[in-house]
Amino acid sequence: MTLQQIFITNLKRIRKERGFSQMVLSEKCDTTSNYIGQIEMGRRIPSFEKIEKIAFALEIPSYELFMFETAEKKQEKKPKTKDYLQKMPQNIKKEIISQMLVTINQNIKASFDSKNYGK
Repeated sequence: MTLQQIFITNLKRIRKERGFSQMVLSEKCDTTSNYIGQIEMGRRIPSFEKIEKIAFALEIPSYELFMFETAEKKQEKKPKTKDYLQKMPQNIKKEIISQMLVTINQNIKASFDSKNYGK
């Protein structure tokens, strides 16, 4: 697979994962849907500047558009946060929640502090 084919495959896949049509992506990149379509068909090769705009619109680092994944790597599934939290010991969960509540309360108190509120 060539670098251009890898780029095209990743662009299409990530765009669809984000739920973006070519039109939506083109608007986010300040270009036309025709241009995005030509890129995805391999008829146009975007500049580095345009690649960076596309990556920004897709909310990914630009290098991810050039990463090649083998079938084996695609099958590897990273654990989801939910799964990680379910396996976490209860005492650790309680400590994390406790620390989060302290931080939230401090932020709420600071936001209503007379020095910061209404001035």
